[in-house]
Amino acid sequence: MSESFQEIADTLFSDRFRVSSALQGERLLATLRAERSFCTLIFKKGSRTSTSIVLEVARHKGYLLMDAPHPDFSRWQPVKGEPLLVFGRADHLATGFASAFLEYLHTPGEEGIRLAYPGQIYQLQRRQFFRVPPAPGDPDLVELQRNGAETVQGRLQNISGGGLSVLVRPPADYPFQAGERIAQVTFTLRGGHTFGVAAELRSVGPGEFLHHEHVCALGLQFAGITPMMSEQVLRYAQWRDREMLSATRRGFL
Repeated sequence: MSESFQEIADTLFSDRFRVSSALQGERLLATLRAERSFCTLIFKKGSRTSTSIVLEVARHKGYLLMDAPHPDFSRWQPVKGEPLLVFGRADHLATGFASAFLEYLHTPGEEGIRLAYPGQIYQLQRRQFFRVPPAPGDPDLVELQRNGAETVQGRLQNISGGGLSVLVRPPADYPFQAGERIAQVTFTLRGGHTFGVAAELRSVGPGEFLHHEHVCALGLQFAGITPMMSEQVLRYAQWRDREMLSATRRGFL
């Protein structure tokens, strides 16, 4: 089942994901800066969202410096003190904090925004949390090569850093069973990157009719995924999270 951005935000900003020390929080902010992780900014006023990166972490001065969001940020810049939420990834894990807008810097040699240094940082503790559906127009064909059974094709339902869910027609030879080892799952992400990886079948959903076809949902966990492949899947999930957030524009959460 897909996890909406609202659910992710509600989960992230909970006590169990609160970073326990100020030094650890500063390290995570420094990681956002060092990795140049794209962060989503959600401004309360006008339900606006923007994308930016952290340029400077100045805990002792009480602020963060971030790249000025584009385009035309100067035409709708928030008022001083306006609250906002910031989401990004540090060490590949969803990381966020609440802050407030301080000022917009626009000089010949510098452009950016200063935000109040956050009092508390939050970070999820599992890499594969972002589970996203493919965008309309993105590749969604998945091929399952089974041991001792016919190859099955299906449609990608959602994907995360740890696995994917796929809709398939029940096979004509041997039914799927939880615990089955899938020799190779082949799928393609936006940009034409095709991957093949072994997987374990963790769940088999009940049959249902969809568009006049009898289908079921399979939950698959990647097995032996390479670090490079994991990074590309996580990057795609982050893109889709940002796209879905921009599309919904629900305002301050």
